[in-house]
This record gives sequence, C-alpha cells and structure tokens, in this order.
Amino acid sequence: MTHAAVTCLVDRLKRLPRRHRIAHLSALIGLQPEGCGRRRELSELLRDEISSTSTE
Repeated sequence: MTHAAVTCLVDRLKRLPRRHRIAHLSALIGLQPEGCGRRRELSELLRDEISSTSTE
C-alpha cells in the first residue's frame, strides 16, 4: 500500500465515528491474505485507532 493510498484511506475513515473506523479496519484486515504488506499496514492503523485516547 503506498503512502498516498494510506493517506486517502485514513482521510476517508476519519469522517466516521471511532467505533465504525475500528469495524471497517477490522473488516479490511480480514479481506487481506496472511503475510500481505497491506494487512500489516491496516493492522498498524487499527492498533493506533484502538490505543488512541480520543473518544467520540
């Protein structure tokens, strides 16, 4: 996943409530094959989102 693609994805997800961002990231991760670079990047985004202290 390129930096531009990650930025676009993050921008689109930021419009959603936090619980929906988490759900969407989880679903996207499930669609990616094991060991895929995109899956790792999505997992990092999900970890960041879960560990973020902001709540909506």
